[in-house]
Amino acid sequence: MLALLNVEWRPGWPQWRVLTKDDLWLGVFVLCVAALGSLAVAITDLENTNAVSGWVAWGLIIGLPLVAYVALSLFIIAKRWDATQKDDAPGTEEHPAFHTAFLFLFLILSILAWIAFGPNVPFAAWPWPVDLTHPVQRSIYLGAIGAAFLPLLYGFHLVAEESGGKGHRNYLKHPEGPVSMATLLGGVALIGAIGTGAWAAGEQVFSMEQNFGLVIMALVVMGFLAFIFLPHLSSLIGEREDSEKPKTAGAGFAMHPGYLVSGLDAAMVRLLAPLSGATQGGWMVPQLILLVVMLPLSAMGYALPHPWGLAPIAIASLIIFGLGRRWAWVEDDREKALRIQTTRSDQFRIGFANDLRDEALMGYAWLFVLVPLALRQIQMHFDLFEPVDPMILAGAAQSTGLVEWLKFFGTELAKGVPIVDWVDIYDVTQEEPFIPKGAAARHIVFISRLLVDVVLIAALLQAFGIMQRNKAQKRLFEAGQIDFFDPFMERRILRESYRKPGEDGIPLKARALSFFKAHLEKSQELDRGDYYYNTRRLNELYVDHDERVRTVARWLARDLVVGSVTERMAKLAEMFSNTPQDKREEADWARKFYRYVDDVIADARASRSYWQQEDSKRLSRLLNLISEDREFDHVRARAFAFLGKQDSLHAAKALAARLVRPEHATSLPEISPATAPEWHFRRQRRQSERVLAAEQLFKIQMNIEDRTNGTGNATLAFIAAVITYVRNEGGKGEQF
Repeated sequence: MLALLNVEWRPGWPQWRVLTKDDLWLGVFVLCVAALGSLAVAITDLENTNAVSGWVAWGLIIGLPLVAYVALSLFIIAKRWDATQKDDAPGTEEHPAFHTAFLFLFLILSILAWIAFGPNVPFAAWPWPVDLTHPVQRSIYLGAIGAAFLPLLYGFHLVAEESGGKGHRNYLKHPEGPVSMATLLGGVALIGAIGTGAWAAGEQVFSMEQNFGLVIMALVVMGFLAFIFLPHLSSLIGEREDSEKPKTAGAGFAMHPGYLVSGLDAAMVRLLAPLSGATQGGWMVPQLILLVVMLPLSAMGYALPHPWGLAPIAIASLIIFGLGRRWAWVEDDREKALRIQTTRSDQFRIGFANDLRDEALMGYAWLFVLVPLALRQIQMHFDLFEPVDPMILAGAAQSTGLVEWLKFFGTELAKGVPIVDWVDIYDVTQEEPFIPKGAAARHIVFISRLLVDVVLIAALLQAFGIMQRNKAQKRLFEAGQIDFFDPFMERRILRESYRKPGEDGIPLKARALSFFKAHLEKSQELDRGDYYYNTRRLNELYVDHDERVRTVARWLARDLVVGSVTERMAKLAEMFSNTPQDKREEADWARKFYRYVDDVIADARASRSYWQQEDSKRLSRLLNLISEDREFDHVRARAFAFLGKQDSLHAAKALAARLVRPEHATSLPEISPATAPEWHFRRQRRQSERVLAAEQLFKIQMNIEDRTNGTGNATLAFIAAVITYVRNEGGKGEQF
């Protein structure tokens, strides 16, 4: 019977083994079962108030579900991270889907908000008695808020460590160095001046009733003059510095204040900003996650006893400001991409998975809720304001009068926002619910206005500038002045251009086809190229993960040499071999072919993929075809230098093919009559180029000799044979 079921009976005693990482699910399962048991015990307490008593029992009831939440979330995040495909290319960041972890975060934050409201709701009140004014209960509650974000913080630490640490860097350390001391001192001086002025005005140290307008005008003019002359002053100081002055040792990461500032900025960008959900994929998913994170935090900021409601408000504000800084990083990467024509470079910090404009603006809009909540908490604790009409608003400042604080903040917006500050000009009545009692209240009002002027207006201006830049890019592309867009606009245009190919086989909509044809015609008129789109960008888009983008890119590149480095080297060799000599002598063809070869060598040097033997063979064939053309001197030198960094036998063979005559190739070790044609041996005529190839062979030799594992003996023997051949042959090659 067992044989029919294909079951083999092997009786024996069970074998014990040590628990490993794969068995973590067992511990998580046990914690979840214990948490469910503790909740069952707590529910029985509702029926029998004497069932559970004492801090130990309630500590377990509270602690077990919290520990189970953290353990389960960490387990899910770790599993999701292990399943995420890693990209080791510089300037990229992985975006694992932590949707389940965000769902758990929303659930626990909603429960905490429910606890904060307690019985102060019309229905479904929190069933257990809670007193958040008690120090112990309040500490547990605030600790639970921090623990709620702990799993996702760990997950985004893994993401930041993978992306920011590519090249073995600390992701909190800026690759371009710390913030300069001049910037730090200037920022501190500006903040100090503003703070001193606000303190002096609040304490009425001075009065400018008669000359107020002149003073303000003088300050504004001084600001303009500072922006004009400070760059020239710094350049003058730089020119006068002694270039031969010995450099002192730089301070370490922890000692230099600039590194501290840049490290805090990086922490906000890489750890806090993703807590908003902005890095999660899916249609409207980032906006939805931002909403479900901010709603319970805002509810806690309203319901918690003063001033502890400021804690969730501060967490929400830090996430929003981190999101704004991440948006600034993305825009910085976008500006770089417009200049270096690639989306894969170690100069990028975040990458181009999401432009974050919508998420950042949505986050900044949430400040219009958080700031009134913060003002309400401050007033309830410090009593810094008083109602304008005590008969109407008596007690509102000390109660749940959130609407009144929204009105108050809206009134301050009318005074601070440049677009709507016309209300003062036309004497529009502004009924303020509250007025400051003293200097401290005025400082808070000043900070709220400063928040609007510096943060919100700057964000709106940046969004408007992006819109204008996108329009300018489209105009310049259609006029043939540029041949590519920034990464975000590029993907949007290519996706919008796609249609299912019809009978003509064209996967572009009619309007998009006319757009690209207009660019092609104008570009040809200006002698800027005869292609629909930038060839270097098409090389990356040729294998894009989005089918629509990939299909459109391949149609635009159908007459061009694009693809991976290996594919392009083979295509270029075929293109050169199949083109008649008279055609190759035409200036247009030669210029196009040179650009193709130059691009493929540049992309090979920038690529982080493993360089294989087939790649060396194809590069050797390409170098053989262009070996006698002086226009390719620079390209050949770059190719030699690239091969010299590979430290492999096949790279040494490709270099040897430029040093050894074809009839002598089989005299070398590892080269047989059958394999010699695959390497396309052709000795460079000029001795200067042979010297360049030999130098790269010596580099490979030295790198292998520096190894401690004793590998590479076959490569060393091959290089020694080539060097011996070169020394015996000497300068017998022709010079031209």
